[in-house]
Parts: sequence; C-alpha cells; structure tokens
Amino acid sequence: MTKYFTLSVKSMLTHPELLFWSIVFIEFWVVMWAYVFGAYVPKVEEAVRMYTAQAYGSLLTLSFSATAVGITESFLHSSRSIKFVTKYTRLSPSRFMAEHTASSMLVLSTVAAVMYASIAGVFAHKFGMYTPPTNPLQLTAVTALGCLFMYAISAFLSLAVVVLRAPRSARFVSYIPLILGFLAYGALWLDFKAAAYVSPFNCILALCIYYYSGVKPTTGAFVMGGGAEMDMGLTLLSLVCWVAALMALNVLLLRKMRGVGVEEIRVV
Repeated sequence: MTKYFTLSVKSMLTHPELLFWSIVFIEFWVVMWAYVFGAYVPKVEEAVRMYTAQAYGSLLTLSFSATAVGITESFLHSSRSIKFVTKYTRLSPSRFMAEHTASSMLVLSTVAAVMYASIAGVFAHKFGMYTPPTNPLQLTAVTALGCLFMYAISAFLSLAVVVLRAPRSARFVSYIPLILGFLAYGALWLDFKAAAYVSPFNCILALCIYYYSGVKPTTGAFVMGGGAEMDMGLTLLSLVCWVAALMALNVLLLRKMRGVGVEEIRVV
C-alpha cells in the first residue's frame, strides 16, 4: 500500500459531515427503534432477536448509504488529481482502484462495527438481554459484501459524472445511494415483490436480517406481516452480480476519465 491509502482513510474518518450523517444521525434512530418503536416487542429471545435483526439490516443500509454519499463526493472533488497520479506516477488505474477500494472498505467496516456495537448495546439495555446473531461469520461476510457494493456504486456514480462531463449533476448524483437506501428502508411497510431481488439495497437488508435472525425475510411489508418468503440464494447472487458489474465498469471508466476541476463541480 502507498501513502494514498493512509491519507484516504484519515480524510474520510475525520470528515465531519460523513461522521454525522453515517453515525450520529443513525444513532438517533437506533434509540428510536429501541425505546419507541420497540415498546410493544415482547421480551422473548426469538422476538427480540428478529426485531434486532430488522433494526440492524435497516439501519446499517441507511448508514452505508450515507457513507456512500461522502465517498462519492470525495471521489468527485479529487478527480483531476486522480487522473494526474494514475497517468504520471507508478500508481496505475487498477492499483489506484485497489487502494481506494481498500481504504473505503476500511471506513465502511468501521461504520458497520460502530452500528453493530451500538445496536447490541442499546437493545440489550432496553430488553434486558443480548441476542447475538445466529450466523455471525455469514453476517460478517455479507456485511463486508455490502461494504464492497457501497464502494462500487459510489465510485461508479462519481466516475460516470466525470467521464460524461456533467458536473452540474454532481450534487444530485452523490445523493443517489442515500435515496435508494431510504427506498429500501421502505420495505418495513411496502412489499417490493420481485423488485426486492433487483435492488441491491434490499438485498443487503434482507441478507443481514437472514444471517442475524436465521429466519428468511419476506419481500417487504415486515411491519404489516406481508410479502412472500425470499430465496436467499437468489438474493446473494443478485448482490454479487451487482458488485462484479459495477467494479468492472469502474476500472473501464477510470481509464477513460479526463477529470473535472473542483471549480466546475462547485457550479452545481
């Protein structure tokens, strides 16, 4: 790893807006889930575990989406320097992508660890019991896959803006992950049917619920008790395909990137 990796991690983990929206803001909803929405959840282990799984999947998806906004904006504002570095130094586009992926994954993993610890602690205080995941290793793997997807979509959106030379759309594009994250959050009330397999955000949410609780989630309407039971193999395959496709596109777009200056981006 080059010095870029260290600087990238430090830049994101000390970014006030990223920390506020991905952690502090979501912590408010952790408290709401525990003490307000969970007021009528019976203090039975299986019921508490299922409720905790839904909270973890839903809030982690929102937290990841907020972090993705920060990664997208960071990528956009450094586009010209990225082009210079990958063209005139030994840091090739593929190596840059690998280091940027690793640094972003570390930041996303840190956010995931904070969310898990806070949900576990707050819920244990509220319900008087700690309900660990039924499949911790699989949950960790799926969380890591979710981290990789969030990075992939962030990089794709920012690179697409740069390559298409559409800086005026930068602000809107950077918030697309958060918009899609909130749409997936709507699975608490809405049945997405087949679209639950198409949306990678819904896939992350569903896989987290499944590996935390051991119970297959439905295609939506968790609160209403509706939806059809999901095929978890198909859900995992969908998410893996999204990650593979986006990462391949990122390498292609990175080679075509010409760079958009910070001044142009701020025209938005």
